[in-house]
Amino acid sequence: MSMSFGLGVGINQSQKLTPQMQQAIRLLAMSQLELEQEIQLKLDSNPLLERVDEDVGQELKDELSLDDWAEHTWDKNSANHDGDEFEDFGQDELSDSFDKLSQANLDDTATDSDWAEVYISDPSDLDFGHSSTDGEHEYLGETQNTIQDHVRWQMNFKKLSERESLIAGYLIDAMDDRGYIRLNLDELYQNLALEASFYQWQEEISPAHITAVLHSIQACSPTGVGARNLAECLRLQLDELTAESELPFADEAYMVLSAIHHLESNNIKGLMQETDLDMYEIKGAIALIKTLNPEPAIEFYREYHDVERSVDVPDVLVLALDLKNSKKKTNDTSEASAWQVMLNPDVLPNLQINKEYVSLIKKGEDSPDNTYLKEQLADARLFIRSIDERNQNLLKVATCIIHRQQAFCESGVHALLPLTLKDIATEVGLHESTVSRLTTNKSILTPQGLYPLKYFFSSGIESSEGDVSSTAVCAKIREIVSSENPKKPHSDAYITTLLESQGMSISRRTVTKYRESMGILSSTLRRQKV
Repeated sequence: MSMSFGLGVGINQSQKLTPQMQQAIRLLAMSQLELEQEIQLKLDSNPLLERVDEDVGQELKDELSLDDWAEHTWDKNSANHDGDEFEDFGQDELSDSFDKLSQANLDDTATDSDWAEVYISDPSDLDFGHSSTDGEHEYLGETQNTIQDHVRWQMNFKKLSERESLIAGYLIDAMDDRGYIRLNLDELYQNLALEASFYQWQEEISPAHITAVLHSIQACSPTGVGARNLAECLRLQLDELTAESELPFADEAYMVLSAIHHLESNNIKGLMQETDLDMYEIKGAIALIKTLNPEPAIEFYREYHDVERSVDVPDVLVLALDLKNSKKKTNDTSEASAWQVMLNPDVLPNLQINKEYVSLIKKGEDSPDNTYLKEQLADARLFIRSIDERNQNLLKVATCIIHRQQAFCESGVHALLPLTLKDIATEVGLHESTVSRLTTNKSILTPQGLYPLKYFFSSGIESSEGDVSSTAVCAKIREIVSSENPKKPHSDAYITTLLESQGMSISRRTVTKYRESMGILSSTLRRQKV
């Protein structure tokens, strides 16, 4: 066999994303907070990009006519689902952002800026009570401690030896987000012994040392943290309660916890046989156990993270309009005759090109300073254009979603219709992947409440009355289960019958599938026997 080498020439075609297109793709999927951080990074690195002063921005708002893309309104009584309402957008206007960026021809020799170099948030006559008071949007995020950090902080106040500190660090790192350390003593000892041997710790590790440190962790707050299983978690909380005062049925509760596998399977008969308790005692013990917290970390996050301060600011707003009185309503749809979809004016960025730096650019000069300014000018223009494209397309996608889901705005989740990314992409003229990125990490405030944009996409389930949304089916199943008699819970077959009577003719197997996906137990396990 002979081998030879040679040179050849070939032609092939390939697609590569330019840095500008990569930037546009990243901006599409960013949440509002991530976008604000990206803008700040760009402001710090590019001297030709700046925020618009609030007073100047208001003057520009009066001159710029951005209402064509900043909000869309239509009469809900005349609306249909054939996409005619989106003809006003125009197919040229709806071309993909990436195509526009790839075809963009920026004039690097420009020496001044114009109105097209300014990106202003949409003017609005609505007062939502939280409009910005300055030209910049402050970064309100803060680093929040985890349950592991909280326990580690408490352990710092205890006098631990070097060996105990090493063990504590390992145990806390093994803790899950619910506050449990789901390793038995043998596993802990083997893992720690292996680590001690690898790092050549001077002091030996024994199971007794691990147990002592574990008990020290379990003495931290919230009570129950560091437990290895549910029974131990509840027992720790019960110990704390009984230490403070005498509780009725406390002894019986300890006995029930020793046979918790019967309690988890709702096997009251087996529980009575193993504990020798009668029905009255078991009922009292279970009532006491129900006052305990099976997930101690939840209380920590609720207390230390101050959930009430955390506000999810919507990217898009949906308002019900009364065209007769020209009133805009956020949650009253009783007299609404039209819908308005608009971007939230409080979170839209106000950016422009710095004219002073632009005036320093000299045509035809190739000095390093002049070249740098030209490059930064092109970068700033592309960044403003990318954000503009992102928000225009976000509005179009959100408008199309609400147009398809008008019944949801009026009646709630039970009126959701099946909807896919492809449906929206086809109607607004964008690629399906673009629609997916645009609806990622974005929220919309509707008359029914605040929802992620992804919430409105759901598969269709075949029914005798036509396709129904899987989200609507899940919501209906949850509603039926929540209103049932706990002593006589509905079986999947009966839930199927109830759904059929309400126009959702689906199989029992489908009901079981969605019930399990929501974490709802079967009727046997849901039945209260005491």
